[in-house]
Amino acid sequence: MKFARFVWKLAKFVMLGVFGLVALGAILFTVAGIGMQVPAPTTEITNRKPFADYVGREYRVVADVRALAWNDYPDKARILSISLMSPPVVVRNRFVSYETPLKSGQRIRIVSAWRQFALFGFHRHYVVSVPGAGLPNGIPVTIDVEADGVPDPRVYEPMNK
Repeated sequence: MKFARFVWKLAKFVMLGVFGLVALGAILFTVAGIGMQVPAPTTEITNRKPFADYVGREYRVVADVRALAWNDYPDKARILSISLMSPPVVVRNRFVSYETPLKSGQRIRIVSAWRQFALFGFHRHYVVSVPGAGLPNGIPVTIDVEADGVPDPRVYEPMNK
C-alpha cells in the first residue's frame, strides 16, 4: 500500500514536471517567434577594433558576386537594401526584387561597419560603396563579415597590396 502511494506521488511529480517543461518551451518559442518579428536595432561599430582598420580600404571583386536588392514586400518597387553575396546564393523569394551580377575586378570601398543582435549571436556587416556597378543611389549596400573584420579573401582582394 505504501509502495503504491509512493509510485502514484512519483508519477504525479514526473507528470507535473513534464507538463511544466512543455509549457515553458511553448512560452519560450512564442516569445522567440514574436521577438524575431521585431528586428534588433543596429549599432555602428565603425570606430571599434578590428573594424576601424578596414573602414576606408578598397577591394577588388575576384569571384562571382551578385547584388541582391531586398524589397519592402508587398511593395516590390521600394528597395530597402542591397546585399553583395557570392554563390551558392539561391534566393528566389518575394523579398528580392532583382539580382545584379558584379563584374570581376569591380572596385568596392568600405564606408562603415555595423552590428545587429541576431538569434545566434551578432550579425556584422560593412556598408560599402560600389561605384560604376549600376546600383541605385541612396540604398545601403552591404557585405557580411565575420568577427575578425576581414572581408572574405576568396571574394574580395585588397587593392593596395
